Amino acid sequence: MVIRSIRLIKLLGCCLLSGASTAQQLPSLEELLQQKTSVDPARIEVSTSARYQQNAGQSPQLTYLVTDEEIRRFGLRTLGEILSLLPGLYVSTDSSFGYLTARGIGRPGDYNSRLLFLVDGSRVNDNIYDAGIIGGDFFIDTQLIDRVEYSPGSGSALYGNNAFLGVVNIITKRGNQLQGAQLALAGDNQHQNALSLSYGLRDDSGHEGWLALSQSQRRHIAFPAIDAPQQLWLQQAQNDDNTGKIAGSYRYRRLHLQLAAVDRIREEPVLLESNSAITGITRDENRNYFLALQHGLSLSEKLEMFSHLSSNSFYFRSLTPFLSAPQQSNFYDFVVRGKWTNLDLRFSYQPNASSHLLFGVDAQKDHHQSYQLSIQNVMPLLEASSDNNRAGLYLQHDWQLLPAHRLISGFRYDYTAQNVREFSPKVGWVWQSSAGQSLKLSYGTAFRAPNEYEQETNRFFQVSVPASELIRTLEANWQRQLASDWALSATLYHSELENMITSTFGQSAVLQFYNDRAVTATGLETTATKRWLQGTQLQMSATVQRARYNSDKLDLTNAPQRLLKLDLSQPLWRDDLQLNWRLFAASARQSVQGELPGFARHDMLLSWQGNKDVSLVFGVKNLFNQRYVDVPLATGLLLRQPGRSAELTLRWNFFQ
Repeated sequence: MVIRSIRLIKLLGCCLLSGASTAQQLPSLEELLQQKTSVDPARIEVSTSARYQQNAGQSPQLTYLVTDEEIRRFGLRTLGEILSLLPGLYVSTDSSFGYLTARGIGRPGDYNSRLLFLVDGSRVNDNIYDAGIIGGDFFIDTQLIDRVEYSPGSGSALYGNNAFLGVVNIITKRGNQLQGAQLALAGDNQHQNALSLSYGLRDDSGHEGWLALSQSQRRHIAFPAIDAPQQLWLQQAQNDDNTGKIAGSYRYRRLHLQLAAVDRIREEPVLLESNSAITGITRDENRNYFLALQHGLSLSEKLEMFSHLSSNSFYFRSLTPFLSAPQQSNFYDFVVRGKWTNLDLRFSYQPNASSHLLFGVDAQKDHHQSYQLSIQNVMPLLEASSDNNRAGLYLQHDWQLLPAHRLISGFRYDYTAQNVREFSPKVGWVWQSSAGQSLKLSYGTAFRAPNEYEQETNRFFQVSVPASELIRTLEANWQRQLASDWALSATLYHSELENMITSTFGQSAVLQFYNDRAVTATGLETTATKRWLQGTQLQMSATVQRARYNSDKLDLTNAPQRLLKLDLSQPLWRDDLQLNWRLFAASARQSVQGELPGFARHDMLLSWQGNKDVSLVFGVKNLFNQRYVDVPLATGLLLRQPGRSAELTLRWNFFQ
């Protein structure tokens, strides 16, 4: 769907006139439920770090949050933009896929497989690459997100595979938060436009849900390669990205049914020969979905059972042109398919106020895993197909030793039909010295098994399959809530990594995988938050981190050693109009192309909440057009990162 700028402007004018003419009324019960409240961050309920609901201040591990209000104020349009607000995370892109570096670790060509991604607790990493999608093709649009929880550090003791550097849990909104119909429009001067329509409801009997449809398009995408030839720039009008989505949620009491599907087509001109003007179009197709059912049941006053079942599908096809003969082209046809089912059954037992036991089992049945590389309509070049069974048993005990002291211990054992056997223990201690101050110490291990693509590629070329990556992390966290409404935190960590899986180009010019040298990663993450009575909000984080090989002390690539992030929101002459400023600064980074210089970029946006039905955000991201490059791919290409863009976002609620 093409969204013309002139139509967006006309529709925006109609929406603003409609919102301005709405008469003021007393709030209904549903409107009161949708109103935001000012809450102490330590009292916000989170579920990621412990796998059950508890106050953030009581969780055994620090959990960072981004709320729906921050998403709206700063005009965040992708999950990658949301995650870039959080301490220790660094995001780069190749214009098609977003890459995430966490705690100084982000390997070239890694599809974010060292982080576990959840949607309302449902695992959404695929079963081929174990990839975590953070771009515009993520399942859930940002206006449907209530909050994003990020629990950094080793998480395999509860979650198993991929919870290597942390767990990201995207919590969607409830029906009452999306009550009625909502239209969301977004556009910028870089030909990126999006349209979303949702409808939500909640009735007095407890039934609630929402359904959302969206279409987005990126046109005339700039080529990121710094040495892109002029012949390609002449084809920029054909550099397109089109994504359609459907998502829905239904809840009744403790039953939750959820679905999401994405259909994406990405077309990009490429040069068929380095010394000629002959070009072609690469076409990538993605079709992914998941359907999840969750249910909670109280078996007694002390025992609760939680069950989860989900069905998932992943499809990717890439058609890459090449010259098969002079003036004659053909296509490399690469097709990847995956289908799998996840089952989770866990029990929460609390015999008394000082003890809480969590135990459970989860399993994944990989019904289909295959990929095939061929010359279209000619011959297959590479083909692999398999299936797999995975299961994990976990146990965690939270014990209140003394009024101010808690001990958390647990373990998990993972088994797969492909000969993965991993035991992941974890132990933690929480000292709540006062109502506003806590100290947390933890030690845990985690693993990442080689994914299907890594295994089968090596087998095809008769290269040994790499062993599972292992990490051991010792972490200390201090949190303090001051009487002056300042909230402070500091986290110090030390990690030892073994068997890190790294890619290299073999003699066949196809990526192959091996276990690299041992790595040590250390770092300090600090945050400070302040809220003033007049509505001003300030959030800051500063990170110092370093990951390097033990043998030669060389730094890992793709990871800045220092990060500074600052978000400031200031009401102007009226409470419903806010100026939002964001600073993101990163130090120099090592790459296969040498050291890349550091940079600082600024975003400046105005947000207006005219009434409960209409909100508008206009601003400029990368205000001073800071130019910087990264090397996120295994090919080692220097790629430009996004420059300045002027963006406009409208949300309009109607038919409530």
